[in-house]
Amino acid sequence: MTDTTAAPVRRGPRALLAALLGASTMTIMASATITPALPGMAEHFAATPHAGVLVRLVLTLPGLAILLSAPVIGRVSVRAGRVRVLAACLVLYVVGGGSGLVLNSLPALLAGRAVLGVGIAGIMATSTAPLADHHPPAEHGRVLGLQGAAMGFGGVVSLLLGGLLASLSWRGPFAVYLLGVPLLVLVLRYVSDVPVATTGRTATTGAWQPRLLGLYALVFLGILVFYVVPTQAPFWLGQIGGAGPALTGAMLAALNLVMTVVGLSFRRLREGRSFRVLAISLFAAYAAGLVVLGLAGSLWVAGLGILVVGLGVGLQNPTFNGWVVASVAPAARTAALGLLTSAMFLAQFLSPLLAQPVIDAVGLGPMFLCSAALGAFVALLLLVAGSRLAQPDRAA
Repeated sequence: MTDTTAAPVRRGPRALLAALLGASTMTIMASATITPALPGMAEHFAATPHAGVLVRLVLTLPGLAILLSAPVIGRVSVRAGRVRVLAACLVLYVVGGGSGLVLNSLPALLAGRAVLGVGIAGIMATSTAPLADHHPPAEHGRVLGLQGAAMGFGGVVSLLLGGLLASLSWRGPFAVYLLGVPLLVLVLRYVSDVPVATTGRTATTGAWQPRLLGLYALVFLGILVFYVVPTQAPFWLGQIGGAGPALTGAMLAALNLVMTVVGLSFRRLREGRSFRVLAISLFAAYAAGLVVLGLAGSLWVAGLGILVVGLGVGLQNPTFNGWVVASVAPAARTAALGLLTSAMFLAQFLSPLLAQPVIDAVGLGPMFLCSAALGAFVALLLLVAGSRLAQPDRAA
């Protein structure tokens, strides 16, 4: 559906674009930053009951908070304004993320991660929607690709920095969340709301179109398949090659570097291709990369699998963000992106819970192969029946 009553958009200034892209990097840094610290954290809290699962939940618990808060934040932003909500959520991001520097128990750490999750929910929805609001539809492929590239670059920086800091202490990576402070200053200085016209309950009902539910389901499955890499790869890399936090951080940073390159190339990749074709490609990349990773007997082979997975990660955010933005009226963008965010982080939360029984039964390597099988199944499903998903499904 298209809302013809919406205010016209213009190409946003560079400072505004930089502020929104910077805010977008905070979302991927939220999880990537502490990934190399997981083994050290598990050792530190080894005496805590169920520490193995709880430590992994330190990485993924924000998903549950986002699941619950993102739809509410989407509604609040319609009334309070997207920029106000974005600024408030950056504050929650800094407080919740940085709390890991001082908290001394796993339950307290998990509470801080829940606060972080609320911040992430608002940042994801209210940083993407203004990108579309301030740029005409013809520019959406470019700016959403740049957003994906910025997120990938943020992941590279945070993983490398997180790996180095984790070598000093498992608490070290939590300091990276303090980078949200200068981003808050930039947002308050350069980002403004664009008025969008609403018709009736467009801002809330447009996000619940039945055919959009398929997109939310695809994002859920995509994250479920991919997220075994950041949650389980640090343990697998240590098992097959003795990789420590710094090397693990560097290898996962390489994934984000591929994500950056794909994001910078997204405008060209989008030309002549439908969103459905891009979605098939990303799930196929997940399947191929996870097969290589699961069968790896050395760090070099595992690294190759991680790089292939990175191709899928690079496609996922701009593909599904663009698909949703193109499928709803401007007034409904934040609400729809909030639901997309909920689906994404619900999958993050569930990933270690679903993976652990498989690991206990067959081991880490076969678990990656099971995830690869799910990715291949989704790619095949899209190939056969994906044309029934939300429109438009043509390249711009």
